[in-house]
Order: sequence, then C-alpha cells, then structure tokens
Amino acid sequence: FVMSSGTGGTISGVGRYLKSRSPFVRVVLVDPPGSALYSKVKYGVAYASEQSERALKRHRYDTLAEGIGLDRVTANFAMGCDTCAIDDAIQISDQEAVDMAHWLLREEGIFVGSSSAMNVAGAVRVASSMPPDSRTVTVICDGGQRHVSRFWNKKFITEWGCSWPVSGGNRRLPDCIESIVS
Repeated sequence: FVMSSGTGGTISGVGRYLKSRSPFVRVVLVDPPGSALYSKVKYGVAYASEQSERALKRHRYDTLAEGIGLDRVTANFAMGCDTCAIDDAIQISDQEAVDMAHWLLREEGIFVGSSSAMNVAGAVRVASSMPPDSRTVTVICDGGQRHVSRFWNKKFITEWGCSWPVSGGNRRLPDCIESIVS
C-alpha cells in the first residue's frame, strides 16, 4: 500500500488493518519535497533540510502538493510509526507529480490533483521494484478541478521552476515510468 500523508489517519489506519490481514503487506509513505515525515519513517527523526534555521521560509516547506507532507508529526501519523504500520518512505519531486498528472490525463483520462499524482508516481516506483505477481495499491484522493489555479496552471508551474509537459511527439514520461520502459 503506497500513499502520501496529511494528518496520517488514512495511511496509519489502512496500514494497521492490512497488516492485521497479512504479515506480507508493506506500507510505503510517499512524501513531497520539504516534508519531515520521510525522515521520521526512514530515520526516526522528523526533519527536512528545508527547515534549517537559515532556510526557513514563510511556508514551512516548498512543494506544489497541497494537503500532504508536514513539518510536524501528528498523533495519527505517530500511531502509524509506533505500531510499525508504515514500513518505508520515498520522496517524489514536484516535477514527477506534474509529469504523472499529465500522463494520467493524456493516457487514462483521469484528471487528478497534486496528492493523487504523488501517490500514483510513488506506487509506480514501488511497483517497479516489487517481485513478479505482487500487487501495489494507492489512493486517488483528489481531483484536478480544485487545483486549476496552481497545479494545473502552466504559468504557475513554470514560475515554480518545473517544466510544463508538452503536447505532441515530445511528451515527457514521468521518471518512474521512463525507468521501466527504457
């Protein structure tokens, strides 16, 4: 089971339930840039370099993803860590999320928001490293309609420093898919 975390309730609760049903289940956190949750899962310490005193900005971390990734550990997320419901963590860049969202719309007709794009990119990356006949599951938790002013806004994306995926023959593949097909 692969997904991002806001308050941690879904990943912790689903993780606990799935692990109660099978000891072979792995739960992987997908975390955006600047969030401290990745380090909490990987190293037991909630820290991100973007939070260092000199780098501290008005918004505690810089990512396009809204509603996921925190600079603190909530009670829900702590429960997931304390009960070993979350096994591992990976980081997905804003560019990977943008590329995945455009790929999902173009290839599957699914108009997702930033959290869902992160989740799917993370699930593809995890699935590519799993043994044959494994199953990888994620949650498409937000639609793109609430993200048109930022995540689906070309001007905002390019000003943020990301590349806008082009139409036509020179389409970008998300890195997690590119690594599988190349």
